[in-house]
Amino acid sequence: MSASRFGIKGIMALAMGATALVPIMAQSAVTQVPVESRSKAVLSVNGLKFRDLDGDGKLTPYEDWRLSPQQRADDLIARMTVEEKVGQMLHGTLPALGAAIGNSTVGYDMAALAPLLREKHISSFITRLAVPPAQMAEQANAVQALAEQDRLGIPVTISADPRNHFQHVLGAAENGKGMTQWPEPLGLAALGDPALVKHFGRIAGAEYRALGIHQALSPQVDLASEPRWGRITGTFGSDPALTSVLGGAYVSGFQGSDSGLTRDGVLTVVKHWVGYGALPEGFDSHNYYGRTAKLTTAQLDRHIEAFKGALAAKSGGIMPTYPIISGPVIDGKPVEPVGAGYSKVLLTELLRGKLGYQGVILSDWAITLDCDSRCSAPTKEAPQRPQDISTAWGVMDRTVQQRYVLGVQAGIDQFGGTQDTAPFWRR
Repeated sequence: MSASRFGIKGIMALAMGATALVPIMAQSAVTQVPVESRSKAVLSVNGLKFRDLDGDGKLTPYEDWRLSPQQRADDLIARMTVEEKVGQMLHGTLPALGAAIGNSTVGYDMAALAPLLREKHISSFITRLAVPPAQMAEQANAVQALAEQDRLGIPVTISADPRNHFQHVLGAAENGKGMTQWPEPLGLAALGDPALVKHFGRIAGAEYRALGIHQALSPQVDLASEPRWGRITGTFGSDPALTSVLGGAYVSGFQGSDSGLTRDGVLTVVKHWVGYGALPEGFDSHNYYGRTAKLTTAQLDRHIEAFKGALAAKSGGIMPTYPIISGPVIDGKPVEPVGAGYSKVLLTELLRGKLGYQGVILSDWAITLDCDSRCSAPTKEAPQRPQDISTAWGVMDRTVQQRYVLGVQAGIDQFGGTQDTAPFWRR
């Protein structure tokens, strides 16, 4: 099983384009950038300083900040073992003290993090930590210092759900202590001002980088076509044209330009591709009973239109939606009866092929996990808990290993919400 040609290179380019320690400063390629090391030596070459991340006493190309992220990524990938490459295909959760799924008000659990970095070689993690800004930055630096000790010193990419709004829903938005607070995206849509949305993205993005966060698991540009759906406040509403414009402005603000990620920007992961907002009766596809969204081809086209602005701004990431998209036919092919993360028609043929998307496809959380009785048939006595969530819709009869294979074949580059590398090695 191998990742798509977009995936690992894109993930490593992000890692090489990010400075490991905060604060982050944008610098010219011919001017010395800030170089700080906790455990590896600092090299001096022609009066310039570089971190000796592989510890060989020489300046290797991926250590050379004068080169482009793409050049550094190519060199780094050539030095990685298969096990190290597999680790890049998973996007885990930063373990935290006193919290099962990372939503701590104390700090990260470094003892639990160490084996994820050194044995599983995972280097992308969501943070759900809710602590004051100074402590958040200190914790991020501690994570990077631990990662630096590994063989190649690959920095960790830290992602986050929205943290600058008033609503706090576990798994959808975080409580960002000490961060500026803005209207929910639906409120920004009511204002209808793309310049304001871009301004918001620049301010929020600067705050993310100051905290050591490099990746925004947002914006949510789902078209809110079902008024009973519970996630409408996280969208820009039901108008595909307005959603497209504001989604593009959001991406441009966070990433730092209208044409892709800049060195001091925050990579956006636009979600949820595509049709999530059409769930019947307001159900949600985190739940077994909400696993299917029914649309006509024409209706799906409106949902696709809502993503056009974010795609034009070259969002670095896209997150497929959870539900089975039932009904549409794309270029003569019906969408498969599986969750969108397993749909080759939606990901490879439509998103990659027809729309020309070149970034990383990161699955939404829990699509590879098993759905137990609390997931498929919760009761009052045994309700579904956060740790019981699975969204392996349409593939519940497959093994976890088979789900990984199907996801990669469909176009997934990185699997979200899992740290299980063992299925990659089973025969």
